[in-house]
Amino acid sequence: MGGKPSVPDARLPADRTFIVTGANTGIGYETAKKIAKLGGRVILACRSEERAKTAIENMKKETQDEYAEVKKNEETEGEVPELNIEFMQLDLASFESTVEFARRYRDRGLPLHVLICNAGLYGPSTRMTADGFELHFQVNYLSHFLLTLLLLPLLKESAPNSRIINVSSMGHRVGELKLDNIQGQKSYSFQKFYSNSKVYQIMNMHSLARKIEAQGISIFSLDPGFVDTEIFRERSGFTGSYISFLLPIRKLLCTDTESGARTSLIAALDPKYDDKTALYFINGKPANSNNLSRNTAKQEILWRYSLQCLRKNLNDVILQNIGEKLENIKELDDDETTTKN
Repeated sequence: MGGKPSVPDARLPADRTFIVTGANTGIGYETAKKIAKLGGRVILACRSEERAKTAIENMKKETQDEYAEVKKNEETEGEVPELNIEFMQLDLASFESTVEFARRYRDRGLPLHVLICNAGLYGPSTRMTADGFELHFQVNYLSHFLLTLLLLPLLKESAPNSRIINVSSMGHRVGELKLDNIQGQKSYSFQKFYSNSKVYQIMNMHSLARKIEAQGISIFSLDPGFVDTEIFRERSGFTGSYISFLLPIRKLLCTDTESGARTSLIAALDPKYDDKTALYFINGKPANSNNLSRNTAKQEILWRYSLQCLRKNLNDVILQNIGEKLENIKELDDDETTTKN
C-alpha cells in the first residue's frame, strides 16, 4: 500500500524514437538504456563522442549480462534484445551546436516522439558561455528551450502522444526570477543559479503547454530525487571544496541512478498520461511544484525574456509553431540583462 509507481514495461514500437540529452552517464544513461531495452530507438545527445560511445558499449554489455542472469535463473529462451542506440553530438553550452544538432536530426528524416531534456550541470568552473549567458541558465534551461522549439515540428508530426520531458530538481524550490540579476549582473552563487535554472524549466513547461495546446504534445517536468550522479563530480577551487564537503551527505541520502531514472521513465512512457500536460512529477506521481513556478505572470516574464535571448537563432517559421512573430520579440539589451567574464 502506498508503494512507488512502477515503470511501464510494455514493448515499444521499433520506430518510436527518443532523444535523451546528457545520456552518457547518470539518470540519462539509465533512462536511455531502459527505453532501448523496451525496443525504442534512442539518440544519445551528448557533448563527448568518446564518452557516449563508451556508454553505448556498456549499455549493450549490461543488457547481455542481465539477460544471461535471468536466463540462468528462470531457464528462459530467446535472443538478447538488440539495443537501437546511437550518438549525436550536442553541446548545450553553444547555441551554434544546438542549432546544428537540430538541423542534422531533421535532415535524417527520423521521427521524434519523445524529447527528454535531461542534461544538466552544477557548479561549473566558469560562469559564462561564449554566447554571453550564465552557464547554468544556458545549459540547464535556455538551450533545451531552443532545442525544443527547433524540434517541435517533428514532435507535432509524430503526435498524438508525443512528449517533452524536463528533468528539473528539488532545488527549484529555492529558485528566483530577478531579471536584473538573471545573468549574475549583481551577485553570483552557483547553488542559487543552479536552482534558478531548475525553476525556469518548470515555468517554461507551463508557458509552452499553453502555446501548443491541442497539438497532441504533452510536456512534463520532474524531480528525480536526490541522486548521486556525475553532476557532483569533483572540481577545483571553492566549487570542488564545497562538493567534497557534501560527499558524506550524498552517500547517506542519495539514491542510485537506476532508481533516480524511475520518474523520468514514468513521465516518458506511462500511457495513463497520454492526454495530460503541464504536470510536475515527484516519486513517479504528479505533485505541486513551488509557487513561483506556477505563477502565470512570472511565467510570461520569463517567456518573453527567453525569446529575447534566443532571438538571433529564431525565425518566423520556427515561431509560428508557438504563435509568435519575430517582429514582436525585442532585441536583448546586453547592458541591462547580460554580463561577460
